[in-house]
Amino acid sequence: MKQIYLLRHAKSEWDEPYDSDLERSLSRRGKEQSKALRDYLKESRFEFDQCLVSPAERTQKTYAALRKEILRFPKPDLREAIYDSDKEDLLFLLQGLSPSIRSVCLVGHNPGLEDLGSSLLFGETEVSRFQKFPTASFLGLSFSEESWKNLSWGSCQLAVFWIPGQIGKE
Repeated sequence: MKQIYLLRHAKSEWDEPYDSDLERSLSRRGKEQSKALRDYLKESRFEFDQCLVSPAERTQKTYAALRKEILRFPKPDLREAIYDSDKEDLLFLLQGLSPSIRSVCLVGHNPGLEDLGSSLLFGETEVSRFQKFPTASFLGLSFSEESWKNLSWGSCQLAVFWIPGQIGKE
């Protein structure tokens, strides 16, 4: 049994000027979302063998906030292919994982992450079946095959779906 965890980065800062989209960091609300997610993951005792993280500042800071108190989480494995990828790119990345990896966390961006989760659960669809997949969403999927190469659309079962709710809203 394999586990796939998809984590959309926390809310990013739009009010500050950045030279590129990769440099955008977390907003105040994003830091609050990260803390709430950290508390949830710490209490739930999730574990990952590997964590693949987009090189964007906001994804790295989201994952760093989790590792701050959850030392059992592995060091981030930065993958440029995650940034600006679609669901097919992300599926290909997961299919290339070593068979020794039992659980993986993928920290990335929408729409690719949401489309990946929707298609792994419901089969290939043109649009996501999620009503919401907001920033700091955490989706856990179970995959019953032993080889990542067999990962395909509709091959996963829902294990958990956590969203930050009203955190940071007035």
